[in-house]
Amino acid sequence: MANLVQGGKVAKRSFFVQLMVGLSELVMGVFTVSIALIADGIQSFADAGVSLIVWIGLRLSRKKPDKRFHFGYHRVETLSSIVAALFMATIGGITLYESYRELLSPTAVVDPLLALVVASVATLVSSLLLIYKRRAAEKYGSLALKTDASNSIKDVLTSITAFVGIALSSYFNIIQMDAIAGIIISLFVFTMVYPILKEASLVLLDSYHSPATITAIENIANSITQVKQVHSIRMRKLGSYLIGDMHIVLRNDMTVEEAHAIASQIEDRTIKEFDEIIEMNVIIEPYQEPKVSV
Repeated sequence: MANLVQGGKVAKRSFFVQLMVGLSELVMGVFTVSIALIADGIQSFADAGVSLIVWIGLRLSRKKPDKRFHFGYHRVETLSSIVAALFMATIGGITLYESYRELLSPTAVVDPLLALVVASVATLVSSLLLIYKRRAAEKYGSLALKTDASNSIKDVLTSITAFVGIALSSYFNIIQMDAIAGIIISLFVFTMVYPILKEASLVLLDSYHSPATITAIENIANSITQVKQVHSIRMRKLGSYLIGDMHIVLRNDMTVEEAHAIASQIEDRTIKEFDEIIEMNVIIEPYQEPKVSV
Protein backbone atom coordinates (compact mmCIF):
# COMPACT_ATOMS: atom_id res chain seq x y z
CA MET A 1 0.00 0.00 0.00
CA ALA A 2 2.92 2.35 0.70
CA ASN A 3 4.04 1.92 -2.92
CA LEU A 4 0.68 3.18 -4.16
CA VAL A 5 0.87 6.21 -1.90
CA GLN A 6 4.37 7.13 -3.06
CA GLY A 7 3.47 6.43 -6.70
CA GLY A 8 0.49 8.75 -6.38
CA LYS A 9 2.74 11.53 -5.09
CA VAL A 10 5.05 11.10 -8.10
CA ALA A 11 2.12 11.29 -10.53
CA LYS A 12 0.74 14.35 -8.72
CA ARG A 13 4.02 16.26 -8.98
CA SER A 14 4.38 15.25 -12.62
CA PHE A 15 0.87 16.53 -13.37
CA PHE A 16 1.51 20.05 -12.07
CA VAL A 17 4.95 20.38 -13.67
CA GLN A 18 3.73 19.22 -17.10
CA LEU A 19 0.67 21.44 -16.85
CA MET A 20 2.90 24.51 -16.41
CA VAL A 21 5.23 23.42 -19.23
CA GLY A 22 2.29 22.85 -21.58
CA LEU A 23 0.75 26.22 -20.77
CA SER A 24 4.06 28.00 -21.39
CA GLU A 25 4.63 26.23 -24.72
CA LEU A 26 1.10 26.82 -25.91
CA VAL A 27 1.16 30.55 -25.11
CA MET A 28 4.62 31.01 -26.64
CA GLY A 29 3.65 28.88 -29.65
CA VAL A 30 0.69 31.13 -30.39
CA PHE A 31 2.80 34.23 -29.79
CA THR A 32 5.61 33.07 -32.12
CA VAL A 33 3.25 31.37 -34.63
CA SER A 34 5.12 28.04 -34.31
CA ILE A 35 2.99 24.96 -35.00
CA ALA A 36 5.80 22.74 -33.66
CA LEU A 37 5.82 24.58 -30.33
CA ILE A 38 2.01 24.55 -30.19
CA ALA A 39 2.05 20.80 -30.95
CA ASP A 40 4.63 20.21 -28.21
CA GLY A 41 2.54 22.33 -25.82
CA ILE A 42 -0.55 20.25 -26.62
CA GLN A 43 1.51 17.11 -26.00
CA SER A 44 2.63 18.51 -22.64
CA PHE A 45 -1.02 19.10 -21.75
CA ALA A 46 -1.71 15.52 -22.84
CA ASP A 47 1.17 14.35 -20.66
CA ALA A 48 -0.32 16.24 -17.74
CA GLY A 49 -3.62 14.50 -18.49
CA VAL A 50 -1.87 11.12 -18.46
CA SER A 51 -0.27 11.92 -15.10
CA LEU A 52 -3.66 13.02 -13.78
CA ILE A 53 -5.25 9.74 -14.91
CA VAL A 54 -2.41 7.76 -13.33
CA TRP A 55 -2.70 9.81 -10.14
CA ILE A 56 -6.44 9.12 -9.88
CA GLY A 57 -5.89 5.44 -10.73
CA LEU A 58 -3.27 5.01 -8.01
CA ARG A 59 -5.50 6.71 -5.44
CA LEU A 60 -8.41 4.39 -6.28
CA SER A 61 -6.08 1.37 -6.17
CA ARG A 62 -5.53 2.03 -2.45
CA LYS A 63 -9.16 1.35 -1.58
CA LYS A 64 -9.72 -1.75 0.52
CA PRO A 65 -11.66 -4.81 -0.73
CA ASP A 66 -15.42 -4.62 -0.38
CA LYS A 67 -18.50 -6.72 -1.16
CA ARG A 68 -18.23 -6.03 -4.89
CA PHE A 69 -14.45 -6.03 -5.42
CA HIS A 70 -13.30 -8.95 -3.29
CA PHE A 71 -9.64 -8.65 -4.35
CA GLY A 72 -9.51 -4.89 -3.91
CA TYR A 73 -9.05 -2.11 -6.45
CA HIS A 74 -5.44 -2.75 -7.48
CA ARG A 75 -6.35 -3.29 -11.13
CA VAL A 76 -7.74 0.23 -11.38
CA GLU A 77 -4.07 1.14 -11.84
CA THR A 78 -3.89 -1.07 -14.93
CA LEU A 79 -7.17 0.29 -16.25
CA SER A 80 -5.86 3.83 -15.80
CA SER A 81 -2.88 2.90 -17.98
CA ILE A 82 -5.24 1.90 -20.81
CA VAL A 83 -7.30 5.09 -20.43
CA ALA A 84 -4.10 7.16 -20.46
CA ALA A 85 -2.84 5.41 -23.60
CA LEU A 86 -6.13 6.00 -25.43
CA PHE A 87 -6.03 9.64 -24.35
CA MET A 88 -2.51 9.93 -25.77
CA ALA A 89 -3.65 8.41 -29.08
CA THR A 90 -6.55 10.87 -29.36
CA ILE A 91 -4.32 13.90 -28.77
CA GLY A 92 -1.78 12.49 -31.21
CA GLY A 93 -4.46 12.25 -33.90
CA ILE A 94 -5.55 15.86 -33.38
CA THR A 95 -1.94 17.07 -33.55
CA LEU A 96 -1.32 15.09 -36.74
CA TYR A 97 -4.36 16.66 -38.42
CA GLU A 98 -3.46 20.23 -37.44
CA SER A 99 0.18 19.78 -38.47
CA TYR A 100 -0.88 18.44 -41.87
CA ARG A 101 -3.06 21.51 -42.41
CA GLU A 102 -0.12 23.75 -41.54
CA LEU A 103 2.08 21.81 -43.97
CA LEU A 104 -0.32 22.64 -46.81
CA SER A 105 -0.23 26.36 -45.92
CA PRO A 106 3.00 26.99 -43.99
CA THR A 107 3.63 30.22 -42.08
CA ALA A 108 6.93 31.63 -40.82
CA VAL A 109 7.82 31.64 -37.12
CA VAL A 110 7.62 35.23 -35.81
CA ASP A 111 10.22 35.07 -33.01
CA PRO A 112 12.35 31.95 -33.60
CA LEU A 113 14.87 32.68 -30.84
CA LEU A 114 12.16 32.87 -28.18
CA ALA A 115 10.56 29.70 -29.54
CA LEU A 116 13.91 27.88 -29.41
CA VAL A 117 14.51 28.96 -25.81
CA VAL A 118 11.06 27.69 -24.76
CA ALA A 119 11.65 24.38 -26.60
CA SER A 120 15.05 24.01 -24.89
CA VAL A 121 13.61 24.58 -21.42
CA ALA A 122 10.79 22.12 -22.17
CA THR A 123 13.37 19.51 -23.22
CA LEU A 124 15.34 19.98 -19.99
CA VAL A 125 12.24 19.75 -17.76
CA SER A 126 10.94 16.69 -19.64
CA SER A 127 14.33 14.96 -19.29
CA LEU A 128 14.41 15.55 -15.53
CA LEU A 129 10.83 14.29 -15.19
CA LEU A 130 11.68 11.19 -17.23
CA ILE A 131 14.57 10.28 -14.91
CA TYR A 132 12.43 10.97 -11.83
CA LYS A 133 9.45 8.88 -12.97
CA ARG A 134 11.54 6.01 -14.32
CA ARG A 135 13.32 5.59 -11.01
CA ALA A 136 10.00 5.77 -9.17
CA ALA A 137 8.41 3.20 -11.50
CA GLU A 138 11.28 0.75 -10.89
CA LYS A 139 11.31 1.39 -7.15
CA TYR A 140 7.57 0.94 -6.62
CA GLY A 141 6.95 -1.62 -9.43
CA SER A 142 4.04 0.42 -10.80
CA LEU A 143 2.72 -0.25 -14.33
CA ALA A 144 0.84 3.04 -14.30
CA LEU A 145 4.00 4.96 -13.41
CA LYS A 146 5.86 2.99 -16.06
CA THR A 147 3.23 4.17 -18.55
CA ASP A 148 3.72 7.74 -17.36
CA ALA A 149 7.50 7.40 -17.69
CA SER A 150 7.15 6.00 -21.23
CA ASN A 151 5.02 9.00 -22.02
CA SER A 152 7.85 11.25 -20.79
CA ILE A 153 10.27 9.59 -23.24
CA LYS A 154 7.97 10.75 -25.99
CA ASP A 155 7.80 14.20 -24.41
CA VAL A 156 11.61 14.57 -24.48
CA LEU A 157 11.73 13.48 -28.12
CA THR A 158 8.90 15.80 -29.13
CA SER A 159 10.57 18.79 -27.47
CA ILE A 160 13.82 18.03 -29.29
CA THR A 161 11.89 17.61 -32.54
CA ALA A 162 10.15 20.96 -31.98
CA PHE A 163 13.53 22.61 -31.41
CA VAL A 164 15.01 21.15 -34.61
CA GLY A 165 11.89 21.97 -36.63
CA ILE A 166 11.87 25.60 -35.50
CA ALA A 167 15.62 25.97 -36.17
CA LEU A 168 15.41 24.50 -39.68
CA SER A 169 12.30 26.51 -40.50
CA SER A 170 13.64 29.85 -39.29
CA TYR A 171 17.41 29.76 -39.85
CA PHE A 172 17.67 27.47 -42.89
CA ASN A 173 14.59 28.82 -44.70
CA ILE A 174 12.90 25.40 -44.83
CA ILE A 175 9.55 26.86 -43.82
CA GLN A 176 7.70 23.54 -43.99
CA MET A 177 9.92 22.00 -41.28
CA ASP A 178 7.89 23.57 -38.48
CA ALA A 179 4.80 21.68 -39.67
CA ILE A 180 6.80 18.53 -40.41
CA ALA A 181 8.10 18.63 -36.82
CA GLY A 182 4.46 18.73 -35.65
CA ILE A 183 3.70 15.63 -37.74
CA ILE A 184 6.73 13.79 -36.35
CA ILE A 185 5.69 14.71 -32.81
CA SER A 186 2.26 13.14 -33.36
CA LEU A 187 3.84 9.95 -34.75
CA PHE A 188 5.99 9.64 -31.62
CA VAL A 189 2.77 9.36 -29.65
CA PHE A 190 1.48 6.37 -31.59
CA THR A 191 4.74 4.46 -31.14
CA MET A 192 4.28 4.71 -27.36
CA VAL A 193 0.60 3.78 -27.26
CA TYR A 194 0.87 0.21 -28.61
CA PRO A 195 3.28 -1.30 -26.02
CA ILE A 196 1.34 0.33 -23.18
CA LEU A 197 -1.96 -1.14 -24.39
CA LYS A 198 -0.34 -4.52 -24.96
CA GLU A 199 1.20 -4.80 -21.49
CA ALA A 200 -1.90 -3.53 -19.69
CA SER A 201 -4.16 -5.88 -21.66
CA LEU A 202 -1.99 -8.88 -20.77
CA VAL A 203 -2.27 -7.94 -17.08
CA LEU A 204 -6.07 -7.73 -17.33
CA LEU A 205 -6.06 -11.15 -19.04
CA ASP A 206 -4.11 -12.64 -16.10
CA SER A 207 -0.99 -13.22 -18.17
CA TYR A 208 2.17 -13.66 -16.10
CA HIS A 209 5.55 -14.98 -17.22
CA SER A 210 8.51 -15.11 -14.86
CA PRO A 211 10.10 -18.60 -14.62
CA ALA A 212 12.69 -17.32 -12.15
CA THR A 213 10.00 -16.15 -9.71
CA ILE A 214 8.06 -19.42 -10.02
CA THR A 215 11.25 -21.45 -9.41
CA ALA A 216 12.14 -19.34 -6.38
CA ILE A 217 8.66 -19.84 -4.88
CA GLU A 218 8.91 -23.58 -5.52
CA ASN A 219 12.30 -23.70 -3.78
CA ILE A 220 10.83 -21.99 -0.71
CA ALA A 221 8.17 -24.68 -0.42
CA ASN A 222 10.62 -27.53 -1.11
CA SER A 223 12.93 -26.24 1.63
CA ILE A 224 10.37 -27.43 4.20
CA THR A 225 11.34 -31.03 5.02
CA GLN A 226 7.73 -32.21 5.48
CA VAL A 227 6.76 -31.16 1.94
CA LYS A 228 6.80 -34.17 -0.39
CA GLN A 229 5.91 -32.37 -3.61
CA VAL A 230 5.09 -28.91 -4.99
CA HIS A 231 3.04 -28.29 -8.12
CA SER A 232 0.54 -26.01 -9.87
CA ILE A 233 2.08 -22.68 -8.86
CA ARG A 234 -0.03 -19.88 -10.35
CA MET A 235 0.50 -16.14 -10.18
CA ARG A 236 -1.55 -13.16 -11.34
CA LYS A 237 -0.94 -9.42 -11.32
CA LEU A 238 -3.13 -6.98 -9.43
CA GLY A 239 -1.85 -3.60 -10.54
CA SER A 240 1.75 -3.42 -9.32
CA TYR A 241 1.28 -6.41 -6.98
CA LEU A 242 1.07 -10.20 -7.30
CA ILE A 243 -1.17 -12.82 -5.75
CA GLY A 244 -0.89 -16.56 -6.26
CA ASP A 245 -1.53 -20.09 -5.09
CA MET A 246 0.26 -23.42 -5.07
CA HIS A 247 -0.39 -27.07 -4.21
CA ILE A 248 1.82 -28.96 -1.75
CA VAL A 249 1.74 -32.63 -0.84
CA LEU A 250 2.08 -33.63 2.85
CA ARG A 251 2.07 -36.93 4.75
CA ASN A 252 -1.34 -38.46 5.50
CA ASP A 253 -0.62 -38.86 9.21
CA MET A 254 -0.20 -35.15 9.94
CA THR A 255 -2.79 -33.32 12.00
CA VAL A 256 -4.77 -30.42 10.58
CA GLU A 257 -2.92 -28.09 12.93
CA GLU A 258 0.49 -29.32 11.73
CA ALA A 259 -0.48 -29.05 8.07
CA HIS A 260 -1.86 -25.55 8.60
CA ALA A 261 1.35 -24.47 10.34
CA ILE A 262 3.44 -25.63 7.35
CA ALA A 263 1.14 -23.89 4.84
CA SER A 264 1.29 -20.68 6.86
CA GLN A 265 5.07 -20.88 7.05
CA ILE A 266 5.35 -21.15 3.25
CA GLU A 267 2.91 -18.28 2.73
CA ASP A 268 4.73 -16.01 5.18
CA ARG A 269 8.18 -16.77 3.75
CA THR A 270 7.01 -16.18 0.18
CA ILE A 271 5.46 -12.81 1.01
CA LYS A 272 8.57 -11.82 3.00
CA GLU A 273 10.89 -12.85 0.15
CA PHE A 274 9.01 -10.94 -2.56
CA ASP A 275 7.85 -7.40 -1.83
CA GLU A 276 5.41 -7.42 -4.78
CA ILE A 277 3.55 -10.55 -3.55
CA ILE A 278 0.73 -9.55 -1.21
CA GLU A 279 -1.08 -12.88 -1.02
CA MET A 280 -0.07 -16.54 -1.47
CA ASN A 281 -2.53 -19.35 -0.82
CA VAL A 282 -1.17 -22.84 -0.15
CA ILE A 283 -3.49 -25.76 -0.96
CA ILE A 284 -2.72 -29.00 0.91
CA GLU A 285 -2.98 -32.43 -0.69
CA PRO A 286 -2.45 -35.85 0.95
CA TYR A 287 0.55 -37.95 -0.01
CA GLN A 288 -0.37 -41.07 -1.97
CA GLU A 289 1.93 -44.05 -1.46
CA PRO A 290 3.05 -45.47 -4.81
CA LYS A 291 1.33 -48.75 -5.58
CA VAL A 292 3.59 -51.76 -5.75
CA SER A 293 2.72 -54.11 -8.58
CA VAL A 294 2.67 -57.82 -7.70
